[in-house]
Amino acid sequence: MNEYPYETQLLLRMVLALVCGSVLGYERERHGISAGLRTNLLVCLGSALMMVISKYFYYKAGEGMGNVALGLDPSRIAAQIVTGVGFLGAGVIIKDKGAIRGLTTAATLWFNAGVGMALGAGMIIIPIFCTVLGLVSLTVLKHMQKYIRREAYRVMSITCQEADDPLGKLVAFFTDRKFTIENLSLSKMKDGLSTYRFTLKCDRMCVDTVACVRELAGMGFVRKVKVL
Repeated sequence: MNEYPYETQLLLRMVLALVCGSVLGYERERHGISAGLRTNLLVCLGSALMMVISKYFYYKAGEGMGNVALGLDPSRIAAQIVTGVGFLGAGVIIKDKGAIRGLTTAATLWFNAGVGMALGAGMIIIPIFCTVLGLVSLTVLKHMQKYIRREAYRVMSITCQEADDPLGKLVAFFTDRKFTIENLSLSKMKDGLSTYRFTLKCDRMCVDTVACVRELAGMGFVRKVKVL
């Protein structure tokens, strides 16, 4: 890129940041993720812009102050980009009934920020190559995950009529369905009710949480079932 005027180089960096951010953003948008095309595009483009500004201040200060500018730290703005994107990523992570969603999207935003920073710093080959690797990771590995057996954890709160001695029946229920009870706690309530909190481990490919809740709710001694 050195054969082009400096301003042209900067414009090319911005265009490449826009393209790279759009590639991964489109993949997220295609899966109905809220932080999709526009969000990823802006994160990558904004990160590139911040890096250009950081380098610009450093070189401009060097022109006016000579060796004094060597004491300046051009990486400070870059460090703040990482912090800012961390907060943005936290906003897309959702915990819903014991399952955490949005981690891949948060990682994509963080990754796109790195691509933008590299482009803003003047690198070309590495960020483009990383964008291709990121796209492959999001698409190809998503299909591979279907064939990987993974353990899942579920936390269930079950309120029962204590007079019916429910613990043995609940343990038998989960054991018959191949759940492993990792932890169990009991809270006594008024009117002869008790709440059991089960932390369960199971095969993610086999478990049907909705069906289990429906079966538990149908037991005569069970008053309330909640997935945490």
